[in-house]
Amino acid sequence: MSPLRADAQRNYDAVVSAARAAFAANGTQSSLDDIAEQAGVGNATLYRHFPTRDSLIVETLRLPLAELAAVARELGDSTDPRAALREWVVQLAAALADWNGLADAVAASLTDEGSALRLACQPLQLATFKLLTRAQDASGARRDLTAEELFDLTLAVAWRGGTSRYADLLFDTLN
Repeated sequence: MSPLRADAQRNYDAVVSAARAAFAANGTQSSLDDIAEQAGVGNATLYRHFPTRDSLIVETLRLPLAELAAVARELGDSTDPRAALREWVVQLAAALADWNGLADAVAASLTDEGSALRLACQPLQLATFKLLTRAQDASGARRDLTAEELFDLTLAVAWRGGTSRYADLLFDTLN
């Protein structure tokens, strides 16, 4: 993909900035037309850059997703796999609770093969698998729990606000 012209890049950046603000204030179901208006562009410009809501959500999550990937790498080196898994559940749930509706959007994307959000979440699912497997190998988590189930349960914790209380309740059932 070739670099955008300067004006197109400004429009792109304005849409992403407006989307971040809208999602933080009103959740992921914020009106895309309102986002375009706040960015000072027409909705056709928004849709040219972001053909789906998921693609706009993914772009606004670029930095948080990178931060979560770094957390997963650090936790993967932990000498206490159970504590690492617990910390992952807490951090992932908190990140997915940042915006109202984000956990719902992620959950919905998991069944949509073509969803940009589903693709963007695959590294999170892989991290969940790796950390769960390490904990299971160290007898720190139930053997019958799958990574998909744990990811779904973490989404439920995020849906409830991502509080450490719900994460603790979930984690206590993992062993």
